[in-house]
Amino acid sequence: MLHRLKRNWHYLVVHAIGLGALLVLGYFYLSGSLVNPIRYFVLRSGTLGLIFLVASLACTPARRLFNWPGAVQIRRALGLYGFLFVTIHFAVYLFWENSLYWELIWRDLGERKAMPIGIAAFVLLIPLAATSTRGWQRRLGKRWRTLHRLVYLALPLSVWHYFWLDRDFKTWPWIFAVIVTLLLVLRLPLVRSAYKNRASVK
Repeated sequence: MLHRLKRNWHYLVVHAIGLGALLVLGYFYLSGSLVNPIRYFVLRSGTLGLIFLVASLACTPARRLFNWPGAVQIRRALGLYGFLFVTIHFAVYLFWENSLYWELIWRDLGERKAMPIGIAAFVLLIPLAATSTRGWQRRLGKRWRTLHRLVYLALPLSVWHYFWLDRDFKTWPWIFAVIVTLLLVLRLPLVRSAYKNRASVK
């Protein structure tokens, strides 16, 4: 039992953080202590979703740079937690902020430039979450990897949405933009082969 826990500690850490974040959101919802609960939940759930998605994108470079296979093993869990928090973000906007009042939602799409970009990013994430299982990976074969490259578009769009959504505080959107850009650069064939060669020399 202890050996299994040591071997799977990275799974435990991911689930502890993901479930812990859900519990914190639930606590603030039930406590009634928030001055502006809608804004809190929209921003916090969106930020948490972005953190988990960026962490999932970082798994492959982490495996290659640090020679740690465990990074890839937690990639799916990180991505699914990211999708869960993004779904909460979207649901709060639809059901809590706007009460499914479609006229107001359509007006938002026309007047708030962050909205169409955020919806586009969410739509791109849906097939990735739906086909994240090993069963779908077997069914799709090589097409699975091609499909999951949609994350390379969904994440920049998510950062762009965050940048335009939060009008008052730009530090975090810029931090996410720099990290996502760096992670995408690390996936360029020339850069990837460079650090592969460096790792083989070591």
